[in-house]
Amino acid sequence: MGRHCGFSVLDFRSRFSWFSASIASLLVVLLTLSPTAWAKAKPLDAAKVHQRILRRGIDNQVGVETNNGVELVGRIIAINADSFTLQLFNDPEPVTIHYADVIDLRTGPSRAFWIATGVGIGVVAGMAIWGFEHVHNLDQQNKLPNMPPVPAVP
Repeated sequence: MGRHCGFSVLDFRSRFSWFSASIASLLVVLLTLSPTAWAKAKPLDAAKVHQRILRRGIDNQVGVETNNGVELVGRIIAINADSFTLQLFNDPEPVTIHYADVIDLRTGPSRAFWIATGVGIGVVAGMAIWGFEHVHNLDQQNKLPNMPPVPAVP
């Protein structure tokens, strides 16, 4: 009982119990910690907001929270020395916002996020391929080599 394709299910479980337990533990830790718990809020000054808006560029989307509590999301249509102009999605009139009035600026996922996502997908795909190959080769791992035929004694 418990034997299939040349290997025991118990052998399989004992070999991979440490692996599956460590992956499960890692997933539990990563999924319970929110990214906002890791990030510290950095105060934004006008120069930093101006730099980030310039780096984002015209015709790109941003989310802005001003010091009076208004949150705006729109496309940057102009960048000036002391302000920038947004075209909001639900308003035909453009809105000019001074850099000093911005307390929070959301420009979307960073390049590091996309790199980490790509690496994570690659690692998961690699581990899946390795696991698939390893599991399907276990039935050949424990086989004895073919013995030469016993010579006939005359």
